[in-house]
Amino acid sequence: MASKSSGNSMRYYVRGSIVPFEEDMYHEFKGHRSISVEELPPWTHEKNDEKASRRAVSRALNAFLNTGKGGTCYLGMLDNGQAKGIELTQFQKDHVMASIDEVFSRYSPPVKRHRYKVRFKPVLESDSVDEFERFQSEDAAISDIDRKRPHTLRTYQYCWCDCDRHAQEQYCGILIQPYIIEIVIKPWDPDDPRNAEDAVGTVVKLQPFHEDEEGKVYFRRQASLVQA
Repeated sequence: MASKSSGNSMRYYVRGSIVPFEEDMYHEFKGHRSISVEELPPWTHEKNDEKASRRAVSRALNAFLNTGKGGTCYLGMLDNGQAKGIELTQFQKDHVMASIDEVFSRYSPPVKRHRYKVRFKPVLESDSVDEFERFQSEDAAISDIDRKRPHTLRTYQYCWCDCDRHAQEQYCGILIQPYIIEIVIKPWDPDDPRNAEDAVGTVVKLQPFHEDEEGKVYFRRQASLVQA
């Protein structure tokens, strides 16, 4: 079992479990959190390196937007659907949010905030309601101090929040909670008045085609991406 659910929404994942769905038209799995192309480490640009298969999350998000049917990217999920998780402090979660907002602001046209949402789902060691409730109480106790401090974006190098996380682990012995990051692209809604400015045509109101931060346009085809 991947998680306890409320309706179709997973509240948490169990480490090592396999989700009950595969990569397809609406689901994309990523084991990393490199949102934009600038966040990819240098080795990802080495064509002869097997590890160079890592691609920015932005490409998949762009494809979900341009296909118009919506979809979800799961960061911290292996290719086979196994929940591994990405260890994140509250400050690092804020960094991920800032990175997603920033890359969407560079799309052409920019992606409005109502068209996507981001959820951080904890990865627990067992399928235990008690463990989940304990996690919620601990998570709610996190202070908001310094959360407005700007993060260093558009780079693969460490931000201050990554250094802070390292210090918590090395010097304080704090265990960092892993999460699955769900980036949800909502289906295009021609009747939503917030979409009127971006709609193509006055009668049919088709969704716009967005160029990503590299000026490229992608579409979703089953479990793969197609560049226009």
